[in-house]
Amino acid sequence: MRPDMEASLNTKTMDRRTALALLGGVGGAVGLGGAATLLSGAENQTAPFPKAGFPKLPWPYKPLDPVAIGNQAYEAYYRGDCMYGTFEPIVSGVVALLGDAYKGFPYEMFFYGKGGVYGWGTLCGCLNGCAAAIQMLSPKPEPLIDELYRWYQNTSLPDFEPKGMKFKLPKSVSGSPLCHTSIAKWCEVSGHKAYSPERKDRCGILAASVAAKCAMLLNDQAGGKPMTATPVDARTGSCMSCHEKGGAMENMRSKQACAPCHSDDLLKLKGHAKIKL
Repeated sequence: MRPDMEASLNTKTMDRRTALALLGGVGGAVGLGGAATLLSGAENQTAPFPKAGFPKLPWPYKPLDPVAIGNQAYEAYYRGDCMYGTFEPIVSGVVALLGDAYKGFPYEMFFYGKGGVYGWGTLCGCLNGCAAAIQMLSPKPEPLIDELYRWYQNTSLPDFEPKGMKFKLPKSVSGSPLCHTSIAKWCEVSGHKAYSPERKDRCGILAASVAAKCAMLLNDQAGGKPMTATPVDARTGSCMSCHEKGGAMENMRSKQACAPCHSDDLLKLKGHAKIKL
């Protein structure tokens, strides 16, 4: 290094222009952009990174009108499908009551949940969206999610009639929180195809039902109302006594009903022992 360069680098009063000129000439390895990054002073930052300004979870919950939430969920479904359809009205409804510090959440991130995650038929998007909302807004989310999921798999749905619904459609009991099972059961009962406009509207109405129920559960918890958990059905309880934690086999982890996926007929074909009820 030339003596004049060394002297300049050792000078405590070296200005930015001198430093950039010197760094830019060292072997050509660091360009002006790299030099600016290395120096990274306040004068360098023409566009500062945005701060992650969202408050920590859970966010304070403010009671919502389940009927209004159901109607909004139906409308939201036609903007972004099932997962977005349940999450957005619940969380945005609370945000509207909390103020500016809670605004700006990217609700569109939940578009992915449609059709059990982009048509994979896994977890119903209505339940997925509500679970996300509960996790965001509840100090004790697990019992609410447990109750919502058991209600969904055991109840004849949809049980809500939102404003502007396109069809008057039959109900069905899914027996499962899974999208493909829920749709298959409904198609069997209704006679409509899975890609029909009736099925699409059915899922919009279902989003309304699930979002309204979710708001009720959040309201009850916030109001201190004791929750009576829906018990596991006898068929599932019998399976879990062997296959869940502490059972003879302990080769399964789940809270959902075992039937209809593991039907009695299918189990008999595989030589399964008689189910104890």
